[in-house]
Amino acid sequence: MSDHHHEVACIFCKIVHGSIPAVKVFENEHAVAFLDINPVNKGHVLLVPKAHHASLAELPDDLAAETARLVPRLARAIQAATGADGLNLIINNGQAAGQTVFHSHWHLIPRFLDDAVNWPWPHADYSGDELNQMQFRIERELS
Repeated sequence: MSDHHHEVACIFCKIVHGSIPAVKVFENEHAVAFLDINPVNKGHVLLVPKAHHASLAELPDDLAAETARLVPRLARAIQAATGADGLNLIINNGQAAGQTVFHSHWHLIPRFLDDAVNWPWPHADYSGDELNQMQFRIERELS
Protein backbone atom coordinates (compact mmCIF):
# COMPACT_ATOMS: atom_id res chain seq x y z
CA MET A 1 0.00 0.00 0.00
CA SER A 2 3.02 2.30 -0.09
CA ASP A 3 1.87 3.62 -3.49
CA HIS A 4 -1.19 5.27 -1.88
CA HIS A 5 -0.89 8.88 -0.77
CA HIS A 6 -1.53 9.13 2.97
CA GLU A 7 -1.42 11.58 5.85
CA VAL A 8 0.43 10.43 8.97
CA ALA A 9 -2.09 11.97 11.40
CA CYS A 10 -5.22 10.78 9.55
CA ILE A 11 -7.14 8.08 11.44
CA PHE A 12 -8.50 6.56 8.21
CA CYS A 13 -4.99 6.44 6.69
CA LYS A 14 -3.88 4.61 9.85
CA ILE A 15 -6.71 2.09 9.35
CA VAL A 16 -5.81 1.68 5.66
CA HIS A 17 -2.16 1.03 6.56
CA GLY A 18 -2.99 -1.31 9.45
CA SER A 19 -1.55 0.80 12.29
CA ILE A 20 -5.03 1.10 13.89
CA PRO A 21 -7.33 -1.94 13.99
CA ALA A 22 -10.72 -1.87 12.31
CA VAL A 23 -13.45 -4.43 11.73
CA LYS A 24 -13.22 -4.61 7.95
CA VAL A 25 -16.08 -6.02 5.91
CA PHE A 26 -14.50 -5.49 2.46
CA GLU A 27 -11.18 -4.46 0.95
CA ASN A 28 -9.71 -4.20 -2.53
CA GLU A 29 -6.80 -2.24 -4.05
CA HIS A 30 -8.78 1.04 -4.11
CA ALA A 31 -10.89 1.09 -0.97
CA VAL A 32 -11.70 -0.43 2.38
CA ALA A 33 -15.08 -0.75 4.12
CA PHE A 34 -15.32 -1.19 7.87
CA LEU A 35 -17.87 -0.98 10.67
CA ASP A 36 -18.23 2.44 12.28
CA ILE A 37 -17.34 2.00 15.96
CA ASN A 38 -19.88 4.69 16.91
CA PRO A 39 -22.75 3.78 14.58
CA VAL A 40 -25.99 5.62 13.88
CA ASN A 41 -27.54 2.12 13.69
CA LYS A 42 -25.75 -1.22 14.07
CA GLY A 43 -24.33 -2.26 10.72
CA HIS A 44 -23.26 1.34 9.85
CA VAL A 45 -20.32 0.95 7.45
CA LEU A 46 -17.71 3.48 6.36
CA LEU A 47 -16.41 3.13 2.79
CA VAL A 48 -13.02 4.79 2.49
CA PRO A 49 -10.76 5.25 -0.55
CA LYS A 50 -7.27 4.06 0.37
CA ALA A 51 -5.56 7.16 -1.01
CA HIS A 52 -5.87 10.23 1.19
CA HIS A 53 -8.00 13.04 -0.19
CA ALA A 54 -9.45 15.35 2.45
CA SER A 55 -12.81 15.92 0.77
CA LEU A 56 -15.03 14.67 -2.02
CA ALA A 57 -14.11 17.75 -4.06
CA GLU A 58 -10.43 16.68 -3.95
CA LEU A 59 -11.11 13.05 -4.90
CA PRO A 60 -9.95 12.21 -8.45
CA ASP A 61 -12.83 11.14 -10.72
CA ASP A 62 -11.38 7.67 -11.37
CA LEU A 63 -10.89 6.91 -7.66
CA ALA A 64 -14.37 8.24 -6.87
CA ALA A 65 -15.80 5.92 -9.54
CA GLU A 66 -13.83 2.88 -8.31
CA THR A 67 -14.98 3.52 -4.74
CA ALA A 68 -18.61 4.38 -5.56
CA ARG A 69 -19.04 1.25 -7.70
CA LEU A 70 -18.82 -0.75 -4.44
CA VAL A 71 -21.87 0.99 -2.94
CA PRO A 72 -24.66 -1.19 -4.41
CA ARG A 73 -22.91 -4.43 -3.37
CA LEU A 74 -22.26 -3.11 0.15
CA ALA A 75 -25.81 -1.76 0.44
CA ARG A 76 -27.29 -5.16 -0.47
CA ALA A 77 -25.02 -6.93 2.03
CA ILE A 78 -25.72 -4.47 4.86
CA GLN A 79 -29.50 -4.59 4.35
CA ALA A 80 -29.49 -8.40 4.17
CA ALA A 81 -27.24 -8.75 7.23
CA THR A 82 -29.18 -6.29 9.39
CA GLY A 83 -32.71 -6.84 8.10
CA ALA A 84 -32.90 -3.07 7.51
CA ASP A 85 -35.96 -1.55 5.84
CA GLY A 86 -33.77 0.93 3.94
CA LEU A 87 -30.34 2.51 3.83
CA ASN A 88 -28.92 6.03 3.77
CA LEU A 89 -25.81 6.75 1.74
CA ILE A 90 -24.27 9.94 3.08
CA ILE A 91 -21.11 11.88 2.34
CA ASN A 92 -20.38 14.72 4.75
CA ASN A 93 -18.25 17.03 2.62
CA GLY A 94 -16.63 19.79 4.65
CA GLN A 95 -17.02 20.94 8.23
CA ALA A 96 -20.30 22.77 7.51
CA ALA A 97 -21.77 19.44 6.32
CA GLY A 98 -20.69 17.58 9.44
CA GLN A 99 -17.40 16.10 8.20
CA THR A 100 -15.19 15.35 11.21
CA VAL A 101 -12.57 13.05 9.64
CA PHE A 102 -10.98 14.86 6.73
CA HIS A 103 -10.39 11.82 4.53
CA SER A 104 -13.17 11.47 1.97
CA HIS A 105 -15.57 8.66 2.91
CA TRP A 106 -19.09 7.35 2.46
CA HIS A 107 -21.46 6.37 5.27
CA LEU A 108 -23.78 3.43 4.56
CA ILE A 109 -26.34 3.53 7.35
CA PRO A 110 -28.98 0.80 7.68
CA ARG A 111 -32.37 2.30 8.45
CA PHE A 112 -35.39 0.84 10.19
CA LEU A 113 -38.96 2.12 10.08
CA ASP A 114 -38.95 2.57 13.86
CA ASP A 115 -35.40 3.91 14.39
CA ALA A 116 -34.66 7.14 16.23
CA VAL A 117 -33.01 8.95 13.32
CA ASN A 118 -34.76 12.24 12.58
CA TRP A 119 -35.62 12.41 8.90
CA PRO A 120 -36.39 14.18 6.57
CA TRP A 121 -34.28 17.31 6.66
CA PRO A 122 -36.02 20.68 6.44
CA HIS A 123 -36.60 21.98 2.91
CA ALA A 124 -36.79 25.46 1.39
CA ASP A 125 -38.33 26.66 -1.85
CA TYR A 126 -36.64 28.74 -4.53
CA SER A 127 -38.31 32.08 -5.19
CA GLY A 128 -38.45 34.19 -8.31
CA ASP A 129 -35.64 33.35 -10.72
CA GLU A 130 -33.41 31.69 -8.10
CA LEU A 131 -33.82 28.20 -9.60
CA ASN A 132 -32.65 29.29 -13.05
CA GLN A 133 -29.86 31.41 -11.59
CA MET A 134 -28.58 28.43 -9.59
CA GLN A 135 -28.73 26.23 -12.70
CA PHE A 136 -26.69 28.80 -14.63
CA ARG A 137 -24.04 29.14 -11.90
CA ILE A 138 -23.58 25.37 -11.50
CA GLU A 139 -23.45 24.73 -15.25
CA ARG A 140 -20.85 27.52 -15.62
CA GLU A 141 -18.64 25.83 -12.99
CA LEU A 142 -18.97 22.47 -14.77
CA SER A 143 -17.71 23.78 -18.12
